[in-house]
Amino acid sequence: MASLLGTANKGWPSDRLPVEIFTHIAKFLPDRSDLKNLRLVNKEFNKKLHDHFFERIVINVNLKLNALFNIPRPGLDDYIPANITEYLMRSDSFRSISPQVRRIGLALELSEQELASPEDDGHEAIEVREWGIFRWPATIERRAKTRIARLTQSLESARGVSYILANTKEVREIALSCDGCLGYLQGPDLNPYQPPGPPPVFGDPNVVPNTVRTTMDLSLPSLKVTFDRPYKLELMEAKLAAIGVHRNVIPLEILRLIRFEKTNMDGFTREDRWRAPLPRSRYGDIQVTRGPRDYDYRLQPDQLTETQARLLFHYITTHQALIQAFLLSVVDNSSSYTRLTKVNIARIPSLHIDLLCRDDFWSGLPSVEEVSLGVVPDWREVIEENAYTITTRQVYPTTALPKVFRLLEDYIGVQSQIKKLHFEWLCGGEFAAGWLQREKHILPAPFLRKHRLVIHSGVDNLLILPHIQHLSLKNCWFAPNVFYRIIHTMSKDFSLETLDLESVSLTGPPIFRGDMPDVDDPGYETWPMGVWPSETSPVPGLLQEPLPLSWSHVIDMLTPGETIRERVFAEKFPLDPPLRIKKELGLRKITFKSCGYVMIPDKRFVSKRRFLGLYYPLSLSQTVDQMTQRYVERWRELAGCMQVNTDRHLGYIFPLLNPREDYALQKVHGLRPGWYGTYAWHLFRAAQEDGIPGAGVGRFSGTIGDDESADFWGRGGVDGGGGVPQPYEFDTEEFDFAYEEDDLDGLHDLLQSNETRLGYSAHNNPLFPNMDDGDN
Repeated sequence: MASLLGTANKGWPSDRLPVEIFTHIAKFLPDRSDLKNLRLVNKEFNKKLHDHFFERIVINVNLKLNALFNIPRPGLDDYIPANITEYLMRSDSFRSISPQVRRIGLALELSEQELASPEDDGHEAIEVREWGIFRWPATIERRAKTRIARLTQSLESARGVSYILANTKEVREIALSCDGCLGYLQGPDLNPYQPPGPPPVFGDPNVVPNTVRTTMDLSLPSLKVTFDRPYKLELMEAKLAAIGVHRNVIPLEILRLIRFEKTNMDGFTREDRWRAPLPRSRYGDIQVTRGPRDYDYRLQPDQLTETQARLLFHYITTHQALIQAFLLSVVDNSSSYTRLTKVNIARIPSLHIDLLCRDDFWSGLPSVEEVSLGVVPDWREVIEENAYTITTRQVYPTTALPKVFRLLEDYIGVQSQIKKLHFEWLCGGEFAAGWLQREKHILPAPFLRKHRLVIHSGVDNLLILPHIQHLSLKNCWFAPNVFYRIIHTMSKDFSLETLDLESVSLTGPPIFRGDMPDVDDPGYETWPMGVWPSETSPVPGLLQEPLPLSWSHVIDMLTPGETIRERVFAEKFPLDPPLRIKKELGLRKITFKSCGYVMIPDKRFVSKRRFLGLYYPLSLSQTVDQMTQRYVERWRELAGCMQVNTDRHLGYIFPLLNPREDYALQKVHGLRPGWYGTYAWHLFRAAQEDGIPGAGVGRFSGTIGDDESADFWGRGGVDGGGGVPQPYEFDTEEFDFAYEEDDLDGLHDLLQSNETRLGYSAHNNPLFPNMDDGDN
């Protein structure tokens, strides 16, 4: 009609739509780059979304970005800023947008691509003369002029960071994200559907992009693991170019250097690699490693080069400088943060957790109500032997637990104004990419004072957070008695009201094998063959009381709603008054996302009896066989260069669920099996690419919330008659003690078995003594 009238349809009326419409559209854009592109192609979007775009800012203090600013600028007195924060301090760009900033983050991430090909770290000096070309170890003064050294010095002064945080007085959330590649590295074990990249500071760090790739796309730098030319040759070319050698002459100068050093091209470009020995807590100063293997990959996570190890060490000191600058700047400006409600430590290596243990930081933010903490557990330590020698050593990832426990108990947990807490491990688990990492390397939740006593449920060994009303946990595991005791205590005696669990797992039931039989109640019937565990299953008598300390049992004792015990009683005695349950808990809502069971290498104190006899559905059996074979092939291909760890408490997902328990969770608690309805298809596809035959199989999701009138006496607040309300609790007393002596018994044999399985053989050498295994 418009064309018949001779007018063109120009879309929406210009400058007449309210800002709220544009803001609402922006909320549906999954990637910030999409929002940026939209602002570039449409002037009205750019105008209306200006404030929205700058509400959330992350300042990346990394070398690549700093290189853009590391040149003299007109009007800035030819000052060369050492990092972007100093550039922003001396320009008007940040001052103009700071009033709009509501969420601000500082990030310093070392990517695996940067670690694979480190830039010149100034460790070597080189000179070209007519009579020869020479190189030798650089002096300490010369190395202090490298970009990463200048970045560290700049952050230590804290001028730029302090300026930025002082000028964001309207901020609601401050964030910090640091990753120095001290944790588990993917190396060549990459997934084209979940390529490595800078993790988001605000948002889900395990997000999978909506991307379809049928092959490994080498156009993506993050997926490139092999190179046409040796790294040392590329580095030497860069060094010669930096001192002014013309690019046409560089190949000739390199040949001249090779002749002068009496070697050949292979010898010149060869890089020595070393494996990190087993942890010092296991064998002391004795270095025990696996045998070397040759690969063409530039980044081999368990066989780093000297240059790569030096880069890790440099980033340790730079991260320390950034974290301390962040903390000091927040403390100095704390009186200005009247609207600040959340502190978000998006990523931090466990090495640096102790830096967060500051009373003046946590107590100086009285308006903060919420804390989010994501920890990257260290897999190695980097040691500076002297000014020219850097070495690495393995550490057990679970040594991060005592550090996080201290931070949560002594600093965050004592702040009465902090009501919400989120914690997650950024290592392994269901959302970690790679054949050798996905569904593996899962750490216990940091709620144990003596972290090696994983079934010790005495209150003196548990982290109880008295002021937390909303607790969110992700990617961790508990022994079931420990999990029950923590949540029951926090809900009954303190403030806990809501609980969010994502990819949280329980082990099998705890056991002291010398004193307890490893059997279940003989009256518990197995699930009938040929019946699918669905909420609508027509077969009578399928519902039974849950096995002690199973997921269904723990949920039943904590749920604010109806229980399995009540439903079973009603089915058995339909003519009797309903059973009334007394709990007196403050917990009113529990949310589950992909929760289930986990197994751990140390099975001495947890039983696996309930996992025996469970099988994949027939529809998946062929896929399981194929994926198992492919995993074996992948392991043989990559295991020689990938990190392995003998930590006895690194868990792995058990991918099945007892059908009777599955049925009870669906029928009574309304929980649904699998991932459907919980996660997008992109995560399914990424998991399948990493050899998971049925992503979400054996897991459950859903929300349990009480009726508004519930008073925790039976179902709802209505007195349904019947007898005296019955308590529904589990007495953990038989597991409420420290069992160090029992733990040491047989520990050495267990550790030796793990080491032998992974290729370590120190115990076969008579020169190696039996070590004290108390800390392992």
